[in-house]
Amino acid sequence: MNKYSPYWILNPLKNDIDIENYGDWKFYTSKQVIDGESPLKDLGDKFYQILHSHTSLYEHCLWIFNKSEFDIENINRLARVLKSVSETFCTSLLSHTGIIITHENGNITKQPANPTRNKSIRGENLTNEKLKRVINITESIYKKQLIEYLAIFEYLSEIKKSSTFISELALWSFIEQHWSGESTRKLDESLGNLRFAVYDKNRRNPDYIIFRNNLTELTESLSGKKNNLTELRNSLAHGTFFKQQNQWNENQWDLFFKVHNFLFEMTLLGLEKEIN
Repeated sequence: MNKYSPYWILNPLKNDIDIENYGDWKFYTSKQVIDGESPLKDLGDKFYQILHSHTSLYEHCLWIFNKSEFDIENINRLARVLKSVSETFCTSLLSHTGIIITHENGNITKQPANPTRNKSIRGENLTNEKLKRVINITESIYKKQLIEYLAIFEYLSEIKKSSTFISELALWSFIEQHWSGESTRKLDESLGNLRFAVYDKNRRNPDYIIFRNNLTELTESLSGKKNNLTELRNSLAHGTFFKQQNQWNENQWDLFFKVHNFLFEMTLLGLEKEIN
């Protein structure tokens, strides 16, 4: 039976990766692939030139190889998980899967990955920590067959790519549903449940305190109502913020993105604790 080893290309705005191995995964720069240092060997340069002419690959692209061998069905399953998780963490679009095939007779065939022509909506730097988190979550979902979390990360990856206010509304809605409790003040309770899932219940986390202060200042400046998450969500849902956005000042925009980015990161941390 043939065995298949997959690889992918991720194209972030900046690549700060300096680790070469992590578990069953190996990482290469475009230069290393061109120089024949990857499992593609001398075909690395040819594949790079072909792909670069169609999709403009760069030095900061990360080539991701898995050293294990799979059948086609499991490669497709792994690729789906890796795509949803990686695009949730760094927005950059993951290529379609490239494959190194080891045939029963010992011959080896290498097929190129196929990067998407679409550019990333918002570029983000890829760091060692972020890459390790992506791999850990991917392996947990794949090996434990956590179908519900695959669906969650596919949803979050779409949130990540969505326009500003749609993304914010969808994120609050997800938090309200996923960490819901018994209270009638559902959004407030869900946010509290997420907080305690991520941070120690017995001490006040300074980052969370800054987040709450920013959230309070934002809601008060936009709606005149302090600490009213329902009002915030309703303003997003009814298009109030969208209509008023041209009237926002620099401080309000700064607060909005600080709140959104912290909330998204806290959501990822909460899910990691559930999965890993």
